[in-house]
Amino acid sequence: MPVPLIAAALASIAPALAKQGLDLLSGIFRGTVNKGTKEIAELIEEKTGIDINDAADNKLTVEQWAKLKDFEFQYQSKLLEWRQQADANDLERERLTNADRADARGLQKAALASDDIVAKRFIYFYASGLTLLTFVFIFYAAFIHDYKNGDQSARVIDTVLGFLLGVTLSAIIQYFFGSSIGSKSKEEKINAIGEASQAERNARQRGGQS
Repeated sequence: MPVPLIAAALASIAPALAKQGLDLLSGIFRGTVNKGTKEIAELIEEKTGIDINDAADNKLTVEQWAKLKDFEFQYQSKLLEWRQQADANDLERERLTNADRADARGLQKAALASDDIVAKRFIYFYASGLTLLTFVFIFYAAFIHDYKNGDQSARVIDTVLGFLLGVTLSAIIQYFFGSSIGSKSKEEKINAIGEASQAERNARQRGGQS
């Protein structure tokens, strides 16, 4: 029977598992709900009868925690394989994101070389306008809007604020000021993998020539 992995509980599952010393399982559930986490949750349910969502609510007994530790030990190789595949997928997504960002900056360099004033400065006008709109909306939401009991406009304001801060302003900051520390770390991993692959190809070529 498929286990419905609750997204809201996922943030609490990993810390609960780590607290019990289940670091491998904790790493798997430290992220978003996806096909892999659902498969592991179903495997846990099948082999131990434990609903992993109960870990987030601290509903597991001592005996059930022992079963989870035994499960982690028995399926260690499978869990490690899944973790490695998940990390590889994350790195590939980050590589594509970096490539897309590089293409956007390349397009901006071409625009700066243009004689068209609008094309040359459009990205700066656009980013400035969105940034100004974000701060004006924040000021309106915090100091001007009159919130009343049962007023549904609060939900709309929350949604718009979330979009402006989490998507719009975040994208502008990343574009103009570069990657975060986490992104740089992933970029270093991508470069390391690329260098290792190139070294392996060079070694094979030298082996074939000898």
